[in-house]
Amino acid sequence: MKTSKKFKDYKAIQKLGIVLIILGATITLTKILNLITSSHFVVEDLPNYLFLLGAFLMLLPNLIKIVSDKTPKTNMILLFIFGTSTFVFAQDYTKQISAFEQSFSEKSTEPISPFLSNELKFDPIPIANTSAILENIVSKLPKLNSLTILETFKDKANVRYDFVRLGIRESYIHFDEEGKITRVELIENLIQQEMQAQQKIKESVQQPQMTEITKKYKPIPIKFNSIDGLLISGSLYEIDKDKPIILLCHQAGYNKMEYADIAPKLNELGYNCLAIDQRSGGDFAGKPNETFERAKEKGFATEYIDAEQDIESAVNFLQNKYNKKVIVWGSSYSSSLVLFNSLQNKNVIASISFSPGDYFENNKPSLSSIFSKIENPFFITSSKQEAATLSTLINGIKLKENQIQFIPKSEGFHGSKALWVGQNGAEEYWTAITEFLTSITNY
Repeated sequence: MKTSKKFKDYKAIQKLGIVLIILGATITLTKILNLITSSHFVVEDLPNYLFLLGAFLMLLPNLIKIVSDKTPKTNMILLFIFGTSTFVFAQDYTKQISAFEQSFSEKSTEPISPFLSNELKFDPIPIANTSAILENIVSKLPKLNSLTILETFKDKANVRYDFVRLGIRESYIHFDEEGKITRVELIENLIQQEMQAQQKIKESVQQPQMTEITKKYKPIPIKFNSIDGLLISGSLYEIDKDKPIILLCHQAGYNKMEYADIAPKLNELGYNCLAIDQRSGGDFAGKPNETFERAKEKGFATEYIDAEQDIESAVNFLQNKYNKKVIVWGSSYSSSLVLFNSLQNKNVIASISFSPGDYFENNKPSLSSIFSKIENPFFITSSKQEAATLSTLINGIKLKENQIQFIPKSEGFHGSKALWVGQNGAEEYWTAITEFLTSITNY
């Protein structure tokens, strides 16, 4: 009778174990299928803990029976093996990852410092530079929305970073036996990317090239007021008032000279063009950004978001001048503003965006929230490296007619400089952009 009762108790424990295993597996499966959204509170490792606890309870009766049949010495060995295996397969790096996330939030390495190994090194940089590199990374990278542990192992954790502008990235953080960080793959990858980018810059065309076509199609200077009264400078490349018109907006730190050898080629294709100096920019190709200089002199703000009104004003100026809707072309930060403008400005007929991204932190929603709302044609492109992040922002949305993401076969470049004369891979960009412009001519 006594033995029978014990057997029933064991059965009850095993049933509880089965329930916990099913519950843990169900939560894991719903997370994989994205049925549990961020609005539901689920502790990241809860499914793992439920599964492990359930498995332990299922095996507990057998373990008790084995232990009860063995000598005390054997019991100690079994308990040691069980404890060691639990430690090996269920490492908890929550404190370290939380500290790393805090460092990004505070733009300081102080929170993560207690968890750093003296052996931490970012290949191929010498170990003596580790501290300076880490400080630079956490202070200079865009805002980190979240840092999530995906899976843990004996000596590493797979984590997911969600950065503003950089998007979502996954990689491993490695630990020593004391749980201190010995390697951060994200930083190694960023260093490699920067080294490759610097090498690419050395091998690339650094600014527009003055050729025969630039002599044939010369711009005239033009000025008009932005919404807040700031005077905007531009270069108007006009061939025929009846032809379509393209507004050309530059990237960060640049000016209208970004289009010095692009606009003449667009003239050759049959388009009028206006390249403007936005208030967020700088000296480039030996020329100042006149709008930026005026903004500084008069005390106007010159952040990326402040240039939005310059683009809207330019669109409206062109519509009034030519009495037709405008194709709006942006580069880097301005390419995102172009997409936002296309949603609200009835004078925009189509958008062209070279390297758009989430550049505005809390001042604008993510581009991922607007792609499905844009009705007009658009052409978006980037370097090959940026294409994956851009695809993530599109996020599986079914694009409408004449809405295109072009991914180059070559490595490509960031922004409109991908089209400069002599730039490696420029020809494939020009082929794609010409096909797009042709397709929307009678839109």
